[in-house]
Amino acid sequence: MRVALAAVVAAVLLAVGGVVVWTLRSPVTAVQVSATRGGTVTTDEGVSVRFAPGALSEDTQVRVVPRPSIAAPHGLTWLTEPVDIELGDARLLTSATLRLPLREPVGDGLTTVVSRGEDGVWSGQGGMIDPANSTITTIVGRLSILSAGRTKVPGPGLSAGAGAYDAADPECGTTRSDRWTARAEGGAVKTCVAAGAADRPALLRVASNRASGQFAELGDYPPMTIAQPGGPSLAGAVWRGVAEVDRDHTFLPGKGTLDLSLPGSYRTIDFVTRTGLDVTVAEYVVEVMSRAFVPAAVTVQAVRCVLALPAAALTRENQVLACVAGALATERILPGAVAGTDEKLARQNRDGRNQAVLTAIRGLPAVVAGRGDDGDDAGWRVVAERSPVIPRKALNEPGGAIPASVVATQERLYATALRDALPEALPPAGLVWSNTTLSGRRVTGAVAALVTTPPLRWPCDETARDGYVYGLADPNLLTYPARLIDLGLPPEDVGIVRQTAAGGRDYRLCIALDGTWTSLTHGLPVGGFPSDEATRVGAMGPGECRPDLGGAFVPADAGCRSSARADLDGDGRTDTLLVYQRAGSWTARAVLAAGRVFDLALPYGRDEKPVPAGELDLDGQTGEEVVLRTGTALRLLSLEAAGLVLVDKEFATASSLVRTAGLGCSDVNHDGRPELVEAGSVFDRDPATGAIVGARTTETRWTWAGKTLNRGETIRRSLTGGQAIAVAAPPYRDVTCSWR
Repeated sequence: MRVALAAVVAAVLLAVGGVVVWTLRSPVTAVQVSATRGGTVTTDEGVSVRFAPGALSEDTQVRVVPRPSIAAPHGLTWLTEPVDIELGDARLLTSATLRLPLREPVGDGLTTVVSRGEDGVWSGQGGMIDPANSTITTIVGRLSILSAGRTKVPGPGLSAGAGAYDAADPECGTTRSDRWTARAEGGAVKTCVAAGAADRPALLRVASNRASGQFAELGDYPPMTIAQPGGPSLAGAVWRGVAEVDRDHTFLPGKGTLDLSLPGSYRTIDFVTRTGLDVTVAEYVVEVMSRAFVPAAVTVQAVRCVLALPAAALTRENQVLACVAGALATERILPGAVAGTDEKLARQNRDGRNQAVLTAIRGLPAVVAGRGDDGDDAGWRVVAERSPVIPRKALNEPGGAIPASVVATQERLYATALRDALPEALPPAGLVWSNTTLSGRRVTGAVAALVTTPPLRWPCDETARDGYVYGLADPNLLTYPARLIDLGLPPEDVGIVRQTAAGGRDYRLCIALDGTWTSLTHGLPVGGFPSDEATRVGAMGPGECRPDLGGAFVPADAGCRSSARADLDGDGRTDTLLVYQRAGSWTARAVLAAGRVFDLALPYGRDEKPVPAGELDLDGQTGEEVVLRTGTALRLLSLEAAGLVLVDKEFATASSLVRTAGLGCSDVNHDGRPELVEAGSVFDRDPATGAIVGARTTETRWTWAGKTLNRGETIRRSLTGGQAIAVAAPPYRDVTCSWR
């Protein structure tokens, strides 16, 4: 029995003009149609699609695929099974004539063809009904998922009154915002705020406790996400279209919610929601036209016309009817290149839908008369406020904390900037503005942005005092503010900083360790700091204890300034490693080509002098290591995601008549991975001639696990003659880095 059933399912039946591929549920009809001659595709169920000559962009196989599992949109009852009409790689250039069978007689209400768009929203296509053959025919300008159904288009009964619905507290998810707080004055709406993240702003959700809709007057605020409840719907698409062109008519549905994104560059979002006669009339028009499945763009045009009417005209049926009829009359159904006769036929198909809409609109005066005056037209105020984001760590000091005096100055500057009280924001006595002509609100606005940006710890250029430099040098945050997560900032703060920095203000501010404000600079090219400074330092080349090595990355009071050049992060660009001494302590500073900075305190005393001695890719991972030499000892510096690391093991070097020692790398065991080889030799010499006659050698092999060295095999050998002479100078000839 199973074999027979499988054979039936897999059977391919030849049909006139095409092939019918059978499945267990419904057949798929596929027919080759010529672009030049046109053609007709007809299924066994009575679905027919006719293409005139030139209707298709190219010859293609047209497929009619039944979609019985697709549910009818709200308010519509299917009269035929939905089908998906696919054109392959071809496009519909003009129009197609679609005929669908009706599985029951036409009854009361509107019978229409509908199609589903890519956004999941259904819109009406109208149709001409043939009662004798139980079919409906329409001309369409695009093909997608289509079906025919029956709906009623009554005038909706809208009720008004604040508190008509006891709205539950809105749900904003499990993560509430720590930065944004929201409140509603008047009790007609309820709010909550969901936390944002690095890739999205915070979410303000406003829930209505009215049975009828309201308008939120958002004014000139930047575009916000408007998500109507209940999934994709035609009414929701209309309200989104209205809000896109008129922010003051953003719709908050009765018993519904409105979602708004909160831009990080704003401290306060303040708007009102209100009801009124215009809300009632607009909501009535949207409900009627959406129940008739009028395309969203047409309804948006009608609603905008209604909202432009004077208040007295809203109570007159003929004025609203004129707006609706005008929008329906201007609807373009087929592409502009289609013949006028086809466009006229397509309009005739929609006559039944249009008449149903206009008939229902005539019920508006009764709704307006019963609306009454509940005294709530003035609206209710919704306020969302964001607290400042004050970074507590410096980017190149991931383990440290910014001094309290600096944090206090940050907070004072931020508050001063928001109040725009310029005298309180001026630097202390003895310090002046540097390289700026800014004044007034522009100054305080810059400060408000700067103190929300993670700083770097380095000298303040103008005074050479140690401090914390803040700045937004790159609008895309490709320089030092890029790694905000490394600071330990929560994702919401990261998102706010990124949004605040989106304007790309090219300012720098330095707050010294004592909390004094030392400089405010502007006029730097976007992206020019610190990446350009990193390039300038790198161009100076490597060297040991160079007094001329300076700039923003080198403290003014640093001693023994050394540098090396290597691709530390493995991005294919050469970076700079600085080693300098300050107040008896040594620091290694990685300055990447993009301008990012990583510091590492080195465990050397005042009298020691660590200097970069060379670079090798010793561990075989991304990025090169730098050999750091102190006297005859060598240690390795490497860069990982969290910053610079100093490999624990110290290696000894020597070069004398009786002993040599060196360090190298080689794939000794031929496993494709390098080993670090520590080797040394003690020589026996002829007392008379001084020639080497023997050597005792030791080789220890070290393997890598991440940035950690693991001690491996140690080989000891005793050599004489020519073999002893061959190992006389480190690095040994059999210990090389040729694998690179």
